[in-house]
Amino acid sequence: MQVKLLLDENLSPRVALALRALGVDAIHVRDRSMFGATDPEVLRRAFMEDRILVTSNVADFVKLARSVEIHGGIVFIEDGDLLHEEQQTVLEAAVGLIRGELGSGRDMINRVLRIGRNGALGFEDIPQRE
Repeated sequence: MQVKLLLDENLSPRVALALRALGVDAIHVRDRSMFGATDPEVLRRAFMEDRILVTSNVADFVKLARSVEIHGGIVFIEDGDLLHEEQQTVLEAAVGLIRGELGSGRDMINRVLRIGRNGALGFEDIPQRE
């Protein structure tokens, strides 16, 4: 299954280019002329394009994910100070895990993959608040 990503503006556009070179369908908000777009606009665009959003803006997007009825999945990079090479490395690992989930019949709808500051990766559900 193909993993499709939309990288938020807090990540390097070079990472999207590098991931595409590896066969991942990855774009950056810059590729969609969305620099300066609001967080809800970015999450909505990812969902409309059937993409998983990748961001290091964890606190804001956790709140946003809980406020919407449905989202297409989010990858949270908790260390916002990674260099673009480090961003690429952790996202390559994330793509491998997401492919495994998709191959097992588990999609990313209303789910997130957290990449911790220590590099640990873990899935969790973020459903809408009651």
